[in-house]
Amino acid sequence: MTDQNASSDRRQLLKALGTLSVASMAGCISQSGSDGEGSGESGDGSAGESGGSTEESGEATPVPMADSFSFWELSKTWGPHIERYESETDATVEHTNMGPDELLDNLQTRLLSGTGAPDAAMVEYTSLKQVAKTGGLRDVSDWIDEADIRDDFTSGIWEVVSDGDAVYEVPYDIGPATLFYRKDIWDEHGLSDDIETYDEFIAEGKKLPDDVSLLSLPGNGLSVFWRMMYRQLGGVEFDEEGRLAFDNDKAVQAMAQLQELADAGITDDTASWSQQWFAGFNEGTITAYLSGAWFSGTLMSSMDEAAGDWRGMKIPALESGGTRASNIGGSGVCFPAQNDEATARRAFDFVVNTTTNVEEMANLFAEEGNISAYMPAWDDEAFENPREFFGGQALGSLWTDIADDIPPYRYTLDSPKIMNLLNPLLQDVVYGDLDPESALEEWVTQSANETGREVA
Repeated sequence: MTDQNASSDRRQLLKALGTLSVASMAGCISQSGSDGEGSGESGDGSAGESGGSTEESGEATPVPMADSFSFWELSKTWGPHIERYESETDATVEHTNMGPDELLDNLQTRLLSGTGAPDAAMVEYTSLKQVAKTGGLRDVSDWIDEADIRDDFTSGIWEVVSDGDAVYEVPYDIGPATLFYRKDIWDEHGLSDDIETYDEFIAEGKKLPDDVSLLSLPGNGLSVFWRMMYRQLGGVEFDEEGRLAFDNDKAVQAMAQLQELADAGITDDTASWSQQWFAGFNEGTITAYLSGAWFSGTLMSSMDEAAGDWRGMKIPALESGGTRASNIGGSGVCFPAQNDEATARRAFDFVVNTTTNVEEMANLFAEEGNISAYMPAWDDEAFENPREFFGGQALGSLWTDIADDIPPYRYTLDSPKIMNLLNPLLQDVVYGDLDPESALEEWVTQSANETGREVA
């Protein structure tokens, strides 16, 4: 990850700038940027202009921005961002919120048809390459460079939102992997939270009575946990040539660790997001869960009966001295190329002047628990404030510390496909009789056949 300390002075300056009105920053996009595959200027007027320099006068050359644009989101967190931007620019945002699957299906359909796509859309990082391969997204790499924001985001994020030199999303949030746990239940049964490895975690879990499970490990989400551990070990699913890059010992190690957790008799396999699953956490019959930082918002909104009893820590290492950093989740905003440049410029202006605003991103964390990918926001006091729901723990400091060490990762359009192939095999490994080595061999074979990719 980008070294925070090396850019400390610059980040402090950016922090101060970020508290200024975004209206004073809106419209700072240079005319020389790529228009992707857009069709040119909008014919419906503009509510703002952005400028590059002219050779004759040295003054800014106006670049029209439309007075409205459409935006699809999936997190229900953009309402305050939209309200602020509309009040400071007089632009109008036509806002639609959808679930992740609904948004993805609708977006891909409209990209392929060449009409009806929104001007901006929120897409999870794991699905971005799949969407980009429709050929319908605008490459905003030039606009990103003109805005001069690359160094202010976590370095690994640009690999995630890029395909070669093309950049298809502006990053919004990340999901530093966290072990959330019920400290009150752990204290009641004498479990220590001073642990570093999964071996120590398992040893503590065996202190619980038979009717209390240490960890939720649902069969419907095992591939998510595998990816978290594999990334934690420094593995990638695809190499730079796009070949399958998981036929290795790290992949086996991650599978074996999941199997060991289940074999220890300390896990619960209740389906995630079910009523019974939430009840288990609330009642204390399930005491821990591995997820991204964003899950803190789910806890706060769904488990108020246990307010003050939850805590968060770094995920355990798979081996002594190993890294305890990884990522689960996160999303950015992409821009369909079928829409005209004036509208795309306005949408891009909105997104950049939201995601690079320290105050906005600090409020996002304070209100929702989401961690911005924009590092200058991490210096805001909001990230140091204790959180009552978590017993006064300052989780922001924990998550920004983790974020510094998250290994980079590479997704492709086939990422969802190979994860779908993996999960049934993991179910047989974790809750059946399949050994990790055989599971990996089968997964590699299936993935190569289904994707047509070579194996590295």
